[in-house]
Amino acid sequence: MIHADQRFSEAVEQAVGQLEERTDAEVVVVASERSGSYRDLAYGLGATASFATFLALLALPFPVHPLFATADLLGAFFVVSWLATGTPLLARLAGGARCESQVRRAASAEFHLEAVHATPRRTGLLVYVSAWERRVELIPDVGLEAVVPRAEWSKASREFAHDDLDHFLGGLQAVGDLLAEHLPRTEGQRVDLPNAPRVRA
Repeated sequence: MIHADQRFSEAVEQAVGQLEERTDAEVVVVASERSGSYRDLAYGLGATASFATFLALLALPFPVHPLFATADLLGAFFVVSWLATGTPLLARLAGGARCESQVRRAASAEFHLEAVHATPRRTGLLVYVSAWERRVELIPDVGLEAVVPRAEWSKASREFAHDDLDHFLGGLQAVGDLLAEHLPRTEGQRVDLPNAPRVRA
């Protein structure tokens, strides 16, 4: 995960500070381990393991006491569900559409939680990276959407990487160039949000 890199916080804080020297936009970076619990998929894997255990018990050449059989079935369910809950494999099983939806929803929540909308001219930008889903989402406020063409945001988001710090910093550089071009730095009123990235477990 990108935010597990020891250089992440310091490097991102420095990069955000440098790009904000060239633009009136305010950039906030949030890095999250995952954007959803996927608990339903974990339970599904547990149920599959329990069913496989049931079939194995049926195949045994000797009878198993119902209490032991029940314990085996419940044990298989809870152990596999618990183990699956902590693995990014669940995001792979969820599929691209669900991952994209959950990342967008989580990013929208962070946009408001971190007060990215609090700039006087509504020129905040959230850069949200989610490790399990392998996605980087850019959410510009309405002031930025008014001056930066939508296609430019799509192009800028492709400059990021979810798992490589140097590539991620390159994405911030590209965003900085885009913002400096369309919204250069002036002496107007500013709201300075912290440049350090917010890291979510």
